[in-house]
Amino acid sequence: MKTTHFKFLFFSSSVFAIFAIASFGQGDPSTDLPLVPEGLKVELYAMEPLLRNPGAMAFDSKGRLFVGYGPQYRNPKPDTPGDSVAIMIDSDGDGMADSSKVFATGFNSVQGLAWHGNDLWVGNSPDLTIVRDLDGDDVADEYVRVFTDLGNLEHANHGHNWAPDGKLYMSHGTSKGLTLPGRVAPKAFRDLWGVTAPEGTPDFPAPQVYHRDDYKLVYQDPEDDWGRQGGVLRCDDMGENLEIVTYGLRNPWDIGFDSGFNWLGNDNDQSEGDRIHMPFFNAHFGWGHTWSSHWTGEDHLPTVPLSGPVFDGSGTGMVYYDYPQMPEAFRGVWFINDWLRKTTFVYRPRWEGALLKPEGGKWQPFIVGGGGARSADEYGGDPEYGIPKVGSLYRPTDMVIGPDGSIYIAGWGTELKAQFNGGEQTNEGRIFRISWKDAPSVGWNTAKRQKPITHWDFDELAQDLGSAIPVWNINAQDELVRRGSLVKADLIERLSKRGLTEAAETWTIWTLGRISPFDLSIEEWLGKEGQKLSLNAKIQAIRIAGHRVREHRKNGSLPSYVVDALSDQEPRVRFAAVQSIGQARQGDLIAELASRASKEKDRITFYATWQALNSVATESELRKLLNDRRGGTRLGAMLALFHRGSLNEKAVRAMMEDSDQTNSDLAAMWIAKQSGNELIDLYPAPGVFVESVNVNMTPGIKPAKIRFTLDGTEPTPDSEDGDPGRIYKTTIVKAALFVGDKKIGNTIVAEYRKSESVLSLPVLAAIDDRTRVNDALRLLPNADISEGPGLFSAAGCISCHKAGDLGRSIGPDLSSIGDRDDADSVIRSILDPNKIIVEGYSLLTVATEDGAAYAGILESETDRFLKMVQLDSRPVTIDKTTIASRSSTHSSPMPNYERVLSPQQVADLTAWLMTQRSF
Repeated sequence: MKTTHFKFLFFSSSVFAIFAIASFGQGDPSTDLPLVPEGLKVELYAMEPLLRNPGAMAFDSKGRLFVGYGPQYRNPKPDTPGDSVAIMIDSDGDGMADSSKVFATGFNSVQGLAWHGNDLWVGNSPDLTIVRDLDGDDVADEYVRVFTDLGNLEHANHGHNWAPDGKLYMSHGTSKGLTLPGRVAPKAFRDLWGVTAPEGTPDFPAPQVYHRDDYKLVYQDPEDDWGRQGGVLRCDDMGENLEIVTYGLRNPWDIGFDSGFNWLGNDNDQSEGDRIHMPFFNAHFGWGHTWSSHWTGEDHLPTVPLSGPVFDGSGTGMVYYDYPQMPEAFRGVWFINDWLRKTTFVYRPRWEGALLKPEGGKWQPFIVGGGGARSADEYGGDPEYGIPKVGSLYRPTDMVIGPDGSIYIAGWGTELKAQFNGGEQTNEGRIFRISWKDAPSVGWNTAKRQKPITHWDFDELAQDLGSAIPVWNINAQDELVRRGSLVKADLIERLSKRGLTEAAETWTIWTLGRISPFDLSIEEWLGKEGQKLSLNAKIQAIRIAGHRVREHRKNGSLPSYVVDALSDQEPRVRFAAVQSIGQARQGDLIAELASRASKEKDRITFYATWQALNSVATESELRKLLNDRRGGTRLGAMLALFHRGSLNEKAVRAMMEDSDQTNSDLAAMWIAKQSGNELIDLYPAPGVFVESVNVNMTPGIKPAKIRFTLDGTEPTPDSEDGDPGRIYKTTIVKAALFVGDKKIGNTIVAEYRKSESVLSLPVLAAIDDRTRVNDALRLLPNADISEGPGLFSAAGCISCHKAGDLGRSIGPDLSSIGDRDDADSVIRSILDPNKIIVEGYSLLTVATEDGAAYAGILESETDRFLKMVQLDSRPVTIDKTTIASRSSTHSSPMPNYERVLSPQQVADLTAWLMTQRSF
């Protein structure tokens, strides 16, 4: 390995300080470093050939960085080499890894890493594997396949976090297993996906232990179909007590918790945009919902609202940061990677009741990939024509905090799948380190880490509680829990002195809560003294009480301070209380929950309350609550029974006469959903160019009428829509459904546009010679951007894609494609759509028993209905009881344009698309 030489150049500006590396030794590629805020420093910590396409990272207990990488991601073949986990080594102390050592190898695509003691947990769907170094030579000897049959590498297993409650949390997408002999996922995963296993299948197949020479990856065909939904799960060590925490996700990549043990996660791939969510126990975020799927949860009681606006991108790694090694503006914040937009964002959390939301309703760029093309002559793609690729080196995947408080970010280059030359993988792979030049030094006590942790004294262990390295927290906590009552007084004394950071307080109080589960004096202290320490300690004490009863004293009762918290003025405290009651299965507190539901105004706390009722009440008890005099109690019982699927249409129609408007609206929505419709269906979908709008009403709700108004039309100036020569008129349609004079359901607001063109659209016809990528690339410097909108319309792109004011988002939204892609990739996607298929947009085919066949993109799904958008952009709702077969194929619904668009037209269209940017 050649020695890598650094040369940092500093350019001051009001927003960004740019640090560039001049060279990497003779023959190594030059690079553009990303842009970071002024005062911060970005360095290249590791690069190819030490690693290729890194997807996951974790620091071990010695402070060494382990990285999972390799060729498995994106359409591997049966003979594709396995992924590896390697230790990055900086042997000369110059701040850059100059060598690496493979710790373990032969994995499926590595997309998650987490240390627990000396066990490295590796998410490599379809497996979840533990690897152990038994002889201390930094090479894993033992491989334990804890879970298997977890589906393929798309919508896979991610987000591994050992949390203060001593459990491993993980996210998993819709990718389901095969459920074949010897290849069976645990029951919790099967329940999440809606998979039924043969009779006699174990709920928890026993883990399998292998020597490193015997462990073999299990090829999982990427075309294996998807299950119904993804979610967040948790388990104890060795996978025991696996359970679902959160439902209704589609393709979650990462999850994490903050200093107060509050979670955030991301979820990818839906036409409405990606999303940030706040997982909690029994939360359902809408995908694959039992009766009412919904993507945002806004104004939709059956599902949970999001923790921010949906966005066009591809969220990957995320981490909470609250340490003094970053400027104050970047403490107490979340950092979120976006692979598509080549950006790391800063999310400044604020509480809206019991829901985390971003300050100001949005998040801001923190690290931005450098070198983005801004004009036609900068577009890149092929050295043959002297057109360099630009802005491709910062494609962030995972993100972790290092022992020094710096942020380490892994990333890929331009290709999603592995590239080979002569049998060797040639993809780029980078790890960047972000630090603050004025950061205080970190004294992380290297001396104690040379001793076995069992030899550490209490202070040495306590110093690691609340640290930036996840494994330091869990290892110290586990050792203190092992010592049990011997350290109870020390933990109480540490908490009582106050002055701890919130993270240290959280880990310390949970350590106390995990020891001596039958020692009721711990709950007594938590209730009398612990809750007085801070709001955070009060919330943790309530959570701990539920944890201790649920995990250890199965039929025990919660302490009185949990019940008292139901009346607290702070929504977060009430939320913690109802969560604790639900998880501890406190059936004797139904009356208290019913009372809480009757007056709860906080959206999230009310949701948690009716889910707690659903957890602790029998069906007959819930039915009794339907007749309660309090409207909120009736609403909570109705939601719980709807969630169970326990009410018939006759009963629900009676509920449409409920005196409470919210309750009657919910009943009407349920009736509509049972027919596979919305209360009011506007067709075509909002955002398209139409002369008129069709309004359909849900059948069976009579007498009824539709009232809808037009807010008028507004010409949109040419200068704003970016399409010279075309005038748009925007019409806002407001529609509401009434029974008599009573409105049922929320008013639907939709925007439609009518276009009046003063330019004729280009006429497209089949061409004799197919257009090649290089033909279009060569013409890019002289492309005519003004031709782009017309080509986008004439080629039919507007039927499925949105770009600025044009089109609709059935397929991937292209409104910010200039931020996240280069011209070469865009051209290849136009000419060969099957080359790179965005996850979630593969072709779904459905055949029904009456012989009908449908092909398109899945839009949503419930117990009864599947909705999809067909290739001609028409939506269709299919009763699932009539489906004879359904399958997803790894092909794109998008047509091939290589014999439709000429090289010049492809260049013009691409040049215009590259102007579509969000910032």
